[in-house]
Amino acid sequence: MRLVSLIAVALAATASAATAAPNLVVNGGFETGYIHSVQFNPAFHPTEGPTGWMTTSGDQAYNLYVDSATVTSQETITQSSEAGQYLPPTFTGASPNGGKFVILDGDPSYSGPLSQTINGLTVGKQYAVNFYWGGSELMSRAGPTTDYLQVSLGSASHDTVTLATPTHGFEGWFAQKFVYTATATSEALTFLSHGTPGGLPPVAVLDGVSVTAVTEPATWALLVAGFGLVGVVARRRRTVVVAA
Repeated sequence: MRLVSLIAVALAATASAATAAPNLVVNGGFETGYIHSVQFNPAFHPTEGPTGWMTTSGDQAYNLYVDSATVTSQETITQSSEAGQYLPPTFTGASPNGGKFVILDGDPSYSGPLSQTINGLTVGKQYAVNFYWGGSELMSRAGPTTDYLQVSLGSASHDTVTLATPTHGFEGWFAQKFVYTATATSEALTFLSHGTPGGLPPVAVLDGVSVTAVTEPATWALLVAGFGLVGVVARRRRTVVVAA
C-alpha cells in the first residue's frame, strides 16, 4: 500500500510538471487595452492599443484594435477618412478566444508588425506559439485578396498558409501552432501580415496568442513508466489475492 501511495505522489508531481507550463505572453487574448480611434501605432495614436503589445509601423499601417461586438457596426475612425464597417458581414464574429482582437494590415506597401518581448526563455529549449487567425479585407474596400501571417520568435520565422478570399470575404478562425527553439532569454514575438494586392487593403485577424514551453520527452517517458508501474503493482496484488 505504501508503494502505491508513493507511486501516486510521483505520478501527480510528474503530471503537474507536464501541464504547468505557463503562458509567457502578456495579454495574449488582447482583452486589456485602450480603444478610442481604433487604429493604433506609435506616431498616429501612441497611447492606444492592446496592453503589452506594440507596432513599429509609424502612421502608415492600418492596424486596428477592435471588439468583436462592434467590429461590424457603423463607426467613423477618428482622424481618418475611413468610415463604415471594419470587416464585412461574412465575418463570423468572436474568435474561439472571444472578446477583443486585432486586425493587421497586409498591404505590401504599408504593413507593420505587431510585437511583444517574451521574457523568461531558456536558451536551447523549445517553445510552442499558438494563436487563432483568419484573413479578410476592410469593408471600405472591394476586390479579391490574399493574406498570410509571418510569425517570428527572435530570428526564426514560420509562415501560415496563404488565404485567398473573394470580395468582402472572410476565412477563419483557424488554430495555428509553431514551435521555436530559444536562442536568448528574451526574444521578440512578432506577427506580420503579408497580403495582395496593395491599396485595398487585405487584412489578417489575430487573437488568443500563447507561448509555452514544450514538454520534455523525458517527462512524458517518466509519466508513461509510472502508469506502467502502477499496472504492475495492481497485477501483483490481484495475484496475491487469488493465491490466498
